[in-house]
Amino acid sequence: MTFRRLLVTTFAALCLLVAPASSPASSRGFESRFGLKVGHGYQLIVFAEGDTIRIEVGSPRSLSPDNLFAPRSLTAYVARGTVTRRRIAASFGKFGRIDVRFHQIGRAVALPAREHCRGPDHFTRQEGLFVGGIRFEGEHRYVAVHAPRAPGVVFSPLSLHCPPAHARPATPERARPVAPVGIGYSHRFLFAFWRHVVASAHLEAEVDRGHVFTSAYVEESLGQVAEYRFALAVSRPQVFAVDNALTRATLAPPAPFHGEGTYEAAPDGTKSWTGSLSVSFPGAPRWPLTGEQFKVSLGGGL
Repeated sequence: MTFRRLLVTTFAALCLLVAPASSPASSRGFESRFGLKVGHGYQLIVFAEGDTIRIEVGSPRSLSPDNLFAPRSLTAYVARGTVTRRRIAASFGKFGRIDVRFHQIGRAVALPAREHCRGPDHFTRQEGLFVGGIRFEGEHRYVAVHAPRAPGVVFSPLSLHCPPAHARPATPERARPVAPVGIGYSHRFLFAFWRHVVASAHLEAEVDRGHVFTSAYVEESLGQVAEYRFALAVSRPQVFAVDNALTRATLAPPAPFHGEGTYEAAPDGTKSWTGSLSVSFPGAPRWPLTGEQFKVSLGGGL
């Protein structure tokens, strides 16, 4: 998997999670969201779409979709629940519960219209307050929220179908865009992953256009709640050293990563991935990214 595919897939998973094509989300056509500052430099944002409610925790920079090249680290908690234009309600098990109703403030604002659309030609933004109960506590209380209200918005529709004039239909534009990073052909890449029943971890480093893009993605099912963690660092090529024979490599990316990982391929075809490399997620500092449990591959091209 290339870094571009991994990054787009990861943000798609976090932004569009996990409603199937037949879900009511496709007909309801709106997304609700609200946010709170929760201390220790973290922000908490709640997204509701279809029957899925997602809580994301991270620094404001980590949660911003504006610059995908900025370093980031976030943790997301996902549960099924009730989502209407006026209500969001879901239990997050041991982490807490959300049950709020939306009270609009002022009139809805129509964002700039697009040309050549099939159906709606603009997004609508309605600001307001979500009032009720917001209770959430992360692992070891790294965040703890007990709030009766939070400012938020409702966006609609979910997507616009606006291909250029005299062109074939393009991919629908999302109200919350999942924008691909403009990455070309990979020169060097390392991919490591492990999967065990209800949990998995992925690590990828890729050299492109004079930079190393290092990303980590961890997911785990906790019964009624799914937990996702994502981290990204963009750095100088020196942090990823690879020999010409593609038999040895070292990776030492900057924060939110720590330490160094070493890849070695023996003449008999066995591979190892060892070292102190780890990553810090909200609620899970120094998550290990090396060890025998990882399957690892190293490759490259012109």
